[in-house]
Amino acid sequence: MWLFLRRLGPYLKDYRERIAMSFIGGAVGAAAYGAVMYLIRDVINEIFIAKDETILQVLPPMIVGLFLIVGAGRYLQVYELNWVGLDVVRRLRDRLLAHLLDLDMAFFGRFHGGELISRVTNDIARIRQAVTQQLSVVIRESLAAIAFVVVVITMSPKLAFWTLVALPLAAWPLAALARRFKRIMHRSQEKDSDITSRLAEIFNNMEIIKAHAAEAFELARFERDNLEFRRINMRGVRTRELTNPLMEFLGAIAAAGVIWIGGLEVISDRMDAGEFFAFSVALFSLYNPIKRISQASNQMYEAVAASERIFDLLERRPSITGGGRRLAGPITSVELDDVHLAYGQVEALRGVSVSVGAGETVALVGDSGGGKSSLVSLIPRLWDPTAGVVRVNGVDARELDLAELRGRIGLVTQRVYIFNDTVAANVAYGVDLDRERIEAALRRAGAWDFVGGMSDGIDTVLSEFGSNLSGGQRQRLAIARAIYRDPDVLILDEATSALDNRSEAAVQRALADLIRDRITLIIAHRLSTVDLAGSILVLKGGRIVGAGTKAELLRDCEEYRRLVSAGLDGEPPATEAGDL
Repeated sequence: MWLFLRRLGPYLKDYRERIAMSFIGGAVGAAAYGAVMYLIRDVINEIFIAKDETILQVLPPMIVGLFLIVGAGRYLQVYELNWVGLDVVRRLRDRLLAHLLDLDMAFFGRFHGGELISRVTNDIARIRQAVTQQLSVVIRESLAAIAFVVVVITMSPKLAFWTLVALPLAAWPLAALARRFKRIMHRSQEKDSDITSRLAEIFNNMEIIKAHAAEAFELARFERDNLEFRRINMRGVRTRELTNPLMEFLGAIAAAGVIWIGGLEVISDRMDAGEFFAFSVALFSLYNPIKRISQASNQMYEAVAASERIFDLLERRPSITGGGRRLAGPITSVELDDVHLAYGQVEALRGVSVSVGAGETVALVGDSGGGKSSLVSLIPRLWDPTAGVVRVNGVDARELDLAELRGRIGLVTQRVYIFNDTVAANVAYGVDLDRERIEAALRRAGAWDFVGGMSDGIDTVLSEFGSNLSGGQRQRLAIARAIYRDPDVLILDEATSALDNRSEAAVQRALADLIRDRITLIIAHRLSTVDLAGSILVLKGGRIVGAGTKAELLRDCEEYRRLVSAGLDGEPPATEAGDL
């Protein structure tokens, strides 16, 4: 618990004034409530026993006024703490997402997207509840408990000693229950992340689920996770709810002691009836704050478990970081010098060396798993080589500013990323929006024929993942995005694979114009794509087994001849009808 509060300390210290106002409100309310206990003594002694009409005229309005102060103090305390809690959560969520965005691809390979969503949303929501609700309860009820303790001690130190001695006895079992509850909450939040991951996977792959009639299979997997979630949380309920009977049992012991000892005090005239009644009310009122503090503390352990998961992410550091050097001009050369790349135990590249200059276009061909995508991923530093070096303009890429390097590289892949935003925002993604340039990019990519016919043109909002577009339309938007960025280095991972022959021919004419003065690497799965390249690299098993022009490779490289005979992608060469 203290670690949780210490971790939030750097955030909470920025709200000293609001936290101070919250404490003032809570203290004023608690003091007013304590004063009511003294008035109860006077109500019994002066009104009901002494029958003093003057006191009868004074005490009721005083009680009303004190409860008005109690309400105002509590309102101030809760309002200020809620403001602090919501703003802390806003800042923490912003920081967490910013940190996650800085982490490298290796990290995202280890975590499911649904689990990360759960941590950014559900786990931080638990922290919000802890700060805005549970912490507010703990502060308010602690101040009230202090006020009641002062009342009972000042009214009867002897009775207070015998009755308050039971309170520390509750500390040990309550602490043991709290530790168990924290462990259960860890497991509960992990299973909650599993459910979120499962749902994200289902909704992101709905097409394949429908195509394979796998609805029942996915539902069964989800039901198993959901059933386990219920089982874990019921363990938490059993542990948490043990607190109430434990507190009630200890409260009963305290009540019995008060009646026995207090009765003896009143019978022997060492205490009057009004004092005993007020003492009893204050003591039994003390029970409620302690009970609420115990319940709130248990609930705060949900936030403690959530904070450990969140700060586990915040303490992770990216393995790929940028250097301080900036490029003096455009990228004119990219060199991979004896690079190796491994994903865990799987070696994807084994001693690959490539050099490409401005205006050169290189096609990468080979069977699936040969290392083509791994090779191009090293240039924007999505991955760093496990051995060897990547140089840009003769400088080790690790020394360059990472954002600037990636900003000069355009990437078009077979998997097209479309955001739930306008066509214009999708084309100008990540850079300033210029409507004239967007239209020009769409025309060059062969996308204007369908965008121009949309109801709102480039202001048309696209569905998530571009589900209201065809595969070819999504791919042309991706090409328009690359054209709009006007990069120094262009990477095309079979960028025309979803196009028919006519559209592909139009886009390839645009690409031929686009690649003229820049460095271009093309991952080719179709014979038509190779025609854009001046030279070709043949990869197999993470190594380059052939390099040269198409004619040279047909003459000298057996692997290339095999690929060509199979249509490059392992299938027979496509006919025109087949492409359509």
